[in-house]
Amino acid sequence: MSTFSRRTLLGLGAATAAAITIPGCSGKSGPMRVSWYGPDPVTKALNKALDAWKSSGGAEYTAESAPFDDYWDKLATQTSGNNAPDVLRMSMSYFSDYAGRSALKDLGSLGIDTSGLDKDVAASGVADGKNYGIGQSSISYSMYVDEGAIKKAGGTVPAQGWTWDKFAEFARDYSGSVQGSFGSSDQAGNFQLFEVYARQHGTEMFSDDGGKLLTTKETVQEWFQYWADLRNAKAAPPQNLSGETTAIEKSLIATGKSPLQFGWVQQVTFYQPLVKSPLTVLPVPQDKAGDLTGQFVKGLDLWCISAASKHPEDAAKLIGFLLNDEKAIKAIGILLGVPPSKQARDLVSADAGSAGARAIKYVEDLAGKVGPSPKPWPKGYGELLTGFDRIAENIGFGKTTPAAGSQEFVDLAGKTLGQ
Repeated sequence: MSTFSRRTLLGLGAATAAAITIPGCSGKSGPMRVSWYGPDPVTKALNKALDAWKSSGGAEYTAESAPFDDYWDKLATQTSGNNAPDVLRMSMSYFSDYAGRSALKDLGSLGIDTSGLDKDVAASGVADGKNYGIGQSSISYSMYVDEGAIKKAGGTVPAQGWTWDKFAEFARDYSGSVQGSFGSSDQAGNFQLFEVYARQHGTEMFSDDGGKLLTTKETVQEWFQYWADLRNAKAAPPQNLSGETTAIEKSLIATGKSPLQFGWVQQVTFYQPLVKSPLTVLPVPQDKAGDLTGQFVKGLDLWCISAASKHPEDAAKLIGFLLNDEKAIKAIGILLGVPPSKQARDLVSADAGSAGARAIKYVEDLAGKVGPSPKPWPKGYGELLTGFDRIAENIGFGKTTPAAGSQEFVDLAGKTLGQ
């Protein structure tokens, strides 16, 4: 298998790689291997969940963790050498690549209990009619807003968020009112936020078979131009500053230089400890006020089993344990996303004032208001993710224009998706 394109989706910084062997009851030679990516809080939570697995008499295992980019480098090498971990955390960004290369095991016959999963999440791991992954979270894109900072500057926050036009107006006003601050971070290169924008403008991002880009060059150009205009108005930071603020602790909202941040809803729990005021979770800006049909709820990440696994039954039992065991659910909380079942959400939402509870309420409130979940992201998605960000960066540095950059992206999609 070739090495896939990679990009740090969550900007969560480095996690300490770990490899821990736990004795258990398995009689098979060599322990089952469990692997995931994420920052230190994720690793600590999953190790706690695995401690519960050990205490329950679960099979022997080793645990491996790494930062996002390092994880995919390592997994590509392991897979090509027929030595991938038995249980692995799989991002939807690369799911179709691995499933399409027969690197993942069909889970349909392994008896994993998914009866409680939300419908959209349960469908997230299906590719070509086979179930290659089990959704570990229910997520949607969002904004985390420091309402206190905005009110202090004389602004207000709409209950359902802004339209894109009103958001640009707000960002300019805030930047003009608070010296040294920006109304928004620059999201020009955020391909996953752009997918919501594309859906708001009438099309899914990709065809159902993943072989064609459906959004138009004009929509891509409009997106790049929108953020260029905000940068020119000093309502969003210049490109050189954006490159310095990708880590959470250096983000504009964490350093008090912006009152809001975009991201998958569960990430609010990473930002909240760095901001004094409670962060309100809101929908991203809309094309039409109150119309949330461009947004969607889906499973972002999956638990998968390597096609080369020598422990498929034990691996399936472990995945079922992580999804359904009360101790495992409580240990993980919402660090991997909002739990994908009502049972799990009820278990972790006891603290009504927590950022986690606000994230759960946000996803539950979207029910019936958002559009259908898109199909799994297609093969080559990682290349498009990286390419979109690179083009946006070049526009930000003045190396190309929104018009030329949008054509470059459409050409890249045509080549990557095989149009």
